[in-house]
Amino acid sequence: VQARQNAVEILNHFALSHMFHDPQFPAFQQFASKYVEVLGVLAQDADTHVQKDVCKGFVCVIENSWVIENAQMCGVVLQFMMKACRHPEYVVRLQALEVWTPCTNSPQMLSLVRPMLPELVPILLTNMVYSDEDYLCIEPAMVDDDIADASVPDRESDFAPRFHKDRGDGEDDNEDGGASGGAWGADWTARKAAASALDHLANAFRTEILQVVLPLIQAKLEDSNWEVQESGILALGAIGLGCMEDLLQFLPRVMTLLLQFCDKPKPLLRSISCWCATRFSAWICNERTENRDQVLRSVLQALLRRVLDKNKRVQEAACSAFATLEEEARSLLVPYLDDIVETLVKAFQTYQDKNLLILYDASGTLASAVGLELAQPKYVQALVTPIMLKFDQVQGNSRTLLGLLECLSHLTHNLGEALLPIIPKICERCMQYVMTGNQAALMWQQNPAECERPDREVVAASLDLLASIVEGLQGRAAEVLAERNFIAVVPPVLRNTTLQVRQSAFALVGDCARFCIDPLRPFLPEIIPLCATALREHTSATVSNNASWAIGEICVKVGEEYMAPFMEDVLQALISVLQRQRCVPQQQLLMQNICITLGRLGVVSGPLAGKAFGDFAQVWCETMTCTRNDWEKTTAFVGLTKMVQANPQACMGCIPQLFVAICSCYPVPPPMAAGFVEILNNYKPYLGA
Repeated sequence: VQARQNAVEILNHFALSHMFHDPQFPAFQQFASKYVEVLGVLAQDADTHVQKDVCKGFVCVIENSWVIENAQMCGVVLQFMMKACRHPEYVVRLQALEVWTPCTNSPQMLSLVRPMLPELVPILLTNMVYSDEDYLCIEPAMVDDDIADASVPDRESDFAPRFHKDRGDGEDDNEDGGASGGAWGADWTARKAAASALDHLANAFRTEILQVVLPLIQAKLEDSNWEVQESGILALGAIGLGCMEDLLQFLPRVMTLLLQFCDKPKPLLRSISCWCATRFSAWICNERTENRDQVLRSVLQALLRRVLDKNKRVQEAACSAFATLEEEARSLLVPYLDDIVETLVKAFQTYQDKNLLILYDASGTLASAVGLELAQPKYVQALVTPIMLKFDQVQGNSRTLLGLLECLSHLTHNLGEALLPIIPKICERCMQYVMTGNQAALMWQQNPAECERPDREVVAASLDLLASIVEGLQGRAAEVLAERNFIAVVPPVLRNTTLQVRQSAFALVGDCARFCIDPLRPFLPEIIPLCATALREHTSATVSNNASWAIGEICVKVGEEYMAPFMEDVLQALISVLQRQRCVPQQQLLMQNICITLGRLGVVSGPLAGKAFGDFAQVWCETMTCTRNDWEKTTAFVGLTKMVQANPQACMGCIPQLFVAICSCYPVPPPMAAGFVEILNNYKPYLGA
């Protein structure tokens, strides 16, 4: 038995490393069919460990769509895996449940799964009931309704690693009932695997699966056992997005039931009900929903009660659910701001560090959702006071620092001038974080063996916060910079080797160029060459994108005379990115942004940009043809007309591409019509027209 266990485990190592099906390893591909044959033989083995590894191997084959697959083989494998999902041993069930999610990526596999739904769906729901293994990774307070732990400080083990989200990144949507951990435990379990499978199958089969699953969910919700009820709510949330349209007729009654469960004695019931309710946020906030305002008010009141729950993990689930609802409701929340702000302020007084991260996210999301409605003095005073108290108390190595900086980024970006009194203090602290982090990075680069690796996340988050301040204040940012010109920290960090830091630094440069060029001007002789260097190095698409954007914003503000000494260096750097990326379809957005910057340089100085136009005219025309029509494209084409006028020979080899690009600007903006006519008339003789 031990030999079989070891053998299949080693074979799985090769399979999971893609060596049996990846063309990079031709010598191993001949063993692929034999490997699947061995799995088929071992599927009859009674040993639990062998069964577990067989399931793991079959998941690998299905997930990676091995070419040796055929419908008959896949059908046999799926039948085996469905049987394994009922295996008495938990480790076998956990591995077998992993197969259903990748099945939804293949039409062939979906056709095989479809007739299995009546048998498969009940198995999934059975696995969604809490097991002994689930309880091993859940705190006792989540099970015992008599334990109130909101005042108990968090342990170090309560925290998962956290990384700074760049401005513009979307939030992770937890679509499988807490699969990432948190209130439902940090480990991946059979319950979470089953919920994830049901979620993906619901998106694939919609009406077909609803006919099977809905009676089962109803039976679970009516069960007297709270654990069975909880699994029914998890299943309801799992099908929520995929089956939303077909559930519409039931949702008023479903929502009433969920809100009742939000007040149940068991913390796990309260938690899952908060999550499940906001899976239907799109329906709650839809203008066609009957009695929408009443529904939203009821859901909001239930969530706000649970945000102040006595149990930390219920707080966590409720606050996360509230943040989800905020993103959908947006301005619909304005009538309820008094209650919302009051609740958040109370939460800041009681939350421990882990839940503070979610509270920061909810506070920042609120600012993004309602915008200047939150800028009323009574809301600013109430909400900003506890946040700034945390800001004064937080240590540079605190696990909550990133969340706090990101929260302040949302607030300053959306509330702007309303936060002017606190902005100098924020700027000063951000400068400290940036300078300290950059100095630590230099020391580590010089002596990595003795120096600790610096925390790049805090530096990037600080730079993004400064950029949010500039964008939020816009023209009034110059007042802050006159008092303390934080742009001084930018040139040193632009030399930082950390991509995330340089990306944020270039974004800050671009924002300063847009809204307050004068404080930036003294640093431009150093910054512009650093932008060009970043483009030539092209270590990252996002860094190159932000460096290019910064150049475009700078040039339109400082004009031709100022840019003249830098023009050749900048043009060649931009052109080098175009030439390298021309054959990389994944970088189309970067190509478009580089072309827009080249167009802006043409606007500023057609003669100077026109000299190099022949080096990029064709790729520019091809790229801009596929760019959406907006003001940036219009500006770029104004630059095109000036470059063509300055150097008409540049387009002699790509006249068709030039004409197609011009045609893509339809309808033609009136200011550009005369320029386009002139270009077309000038090239007519070369076309025999």
